[in-house]
Amino acid sequence: MKKQNRVAFFNILSVILLRGISIFTGPLFYQLLGDSGYGTLKIYNIWVSVIAIVFTLRTQGTLVNARVEYGEKEQEGYQSSVMALSVTAFLVCSALVLIFITPVSRLLKLSPGLVILMLIQAFGTFAMSFLNIKFIYEFKAGRNLAASLAVTLVSLALSLVLILHLPMETRYFGRVLGNAATYALLCIPACVFILWKGKTFFRRDYWKFCIVLAVPAIFHNLSDLILGQSDQVMLQQMLGETQVGQYSIAWQLANVMFVIFEALNNTWCPFFFDEVKQGKRDTMMAKTVNFLELYTVLSVGFILLAPEVFRLYTLNKNTADNTVLLPVFVSSYYLNFLCTFPVNYEYYHKKTKVVAAVTIGSSLLNLGLNYVLIRSMGMAGAAVATAISHGVQLTLHYCYTRYLLGKNDYPFGVRLWLPYAAAYLGMVALVYASGNAWVLRWGIGAAIGLWELLRIRKRKVLI
Repeated sequence: MKKQNRVAFFNILSVILLRGISIFTGPLFYQLLGDSGYGTLKIYNIWVSVIAIVFTLRTQGTLVNARVEYGEKEQEGYQSSVMALSVTAFLVCSALVLIFITPVSRLLKLSPGLVILMLIQAFGTFAMSFLNIKFIYEFKAGRNLAASLAVTLVSLALSLVLILHLPMETRYFGRVLGNAATYALLCIPACVFILWKGKTFFRRDYWKFCIVLAVPAIFHNLSDLILGQSDQVMLQQMLGETQVGQYSIAWQLANVMFVIFEALNNTWCPFFFDEVKQGKRDTMMAKTVNFLELYTVLSVGFILLAPEVFRLYTLNKNTADNTVLLPVFVSSYYLNFLCTFPVNYEYYHKKTKVVAAVTIGSSLLNLGLNYVLIRSMGMAGAAVATAISHGVQLTLHYCYTRYLLGKNDYPFGVRLWLPYAAAYLGMVALVYASGNAWVLRWGIGAAIGLWELLRIRKRKVLI
């Protein structure tokens, strides 16, 4: 029990450090870069994420399946082999970008220098993600924390030094260069480490196993990125960088809930795959209930406290009106959280094509809704479009796993999670109805938080 809690704690802390630093430092960089510079930085980071998914084939997503398919002695060989596959794919795709860098730069509305840095940071991001997932599924939480801490601190320090030596209109470049240099120096060596440990660069059965799973997952992850962040790109194209900056600072604070979800999910998933494989259904369901309860409580607590926290977060009265967007953003993340149960069940059964098809359909719906709702509602329309699309995504995944794939065996039926979802929606309604009655909201939040702490103490496990 103590070992599980230790692994959970360090894995959660690792994700918060690596993914959450942009949230914690958001107000600082928002003030230093201004609306336009902050908007440009957000668009750059979105394209980094796209490249990290497409150009590397995101082979790290198959590591969990490899642990089920192959024995322990083959794990390092598999990891080095699929890492070599990613390096090969990335080099080919990057060469094409560099050959056509001028039209690519015009299409993205970013300078050629930013495009080159984007390539460097994207591969470093992939290498770091590969290392994180390797450590998570090997239950090496201490190493995961150390790697995340190193990247976080070096990136922050270097970015601040560079920003403070640049004029206001180009300060965003300091943050970009600080990130890219950090990932190049610390994360690319992680790639060399994995290749050296496994000493297997090409093995046909490994590559075939990986490609069959990874290629459909690319479309899923890319579509998921579109679903989550196309709103900012479309705001840039339709309303300009200033609107992106104002929208993104609210989105950045709400992104706390996605970081927490990712951290908890990275802790729950290894136990889910391991316990399903061993037939420990009761243990797996107990952890699932804990996961549902904890994330629901955290989401409710966030939206209850968010309006006042946001005003302190931005230190800018001009962004106060964006507080109405926060519950909508968090609702999108909550729907995405509920999706994790059918999606992981599909991954366990190697139904990556279904995962990809549903996410592609949802992302296309999101693009259409963004176009319509941004024109009529502005920034609020972008947030609403994303929430609706996540709702459709959850419905499709649930129907497939419950009625086509799982039949009577699917463990995460609607009766399991509906009470939690209903409680969350009730609190969303309360937030909008209470207006400026912050004492009421904070009092309810404190009571719910204390209740959950007592629950965790009683069961002696986080998840």
